[in-house]
Amino acid sequence: MTARLCGQLLELTPLEFRLLRALAAHPGRVWSRDQLLDKLHDDHRALSERTVDSHIKNLRRKLQGAGAGPDPIRSIYGVGYALELHGG
Repeated sequence: MTARLCGQLLELTPLEFRLLRALAAHPGRVWSRDQLLDKLHDDHRALSERTVDSHIKNLRRKLQGAGAGPDPIRSIYGVGYALELHGG
């Protein structure tokens, strides 16, 4: 499980990788925190929705550090998150 951005290898945890994979599979789609939690853990463990927020924060930092430019993960207040792909 590896991910690259602008040719640079991203050092992602397994949860960050699963989160990025879910977001990247449907760019522009808005995912609720509950939907993303389901993508992070398939064993239906009881976790806080804020767990997603924490992983999104870390993933944003890593994407921007690899040259993603402006924040590629859009927050939709009261709903969730969407990956916005920019560039050509």
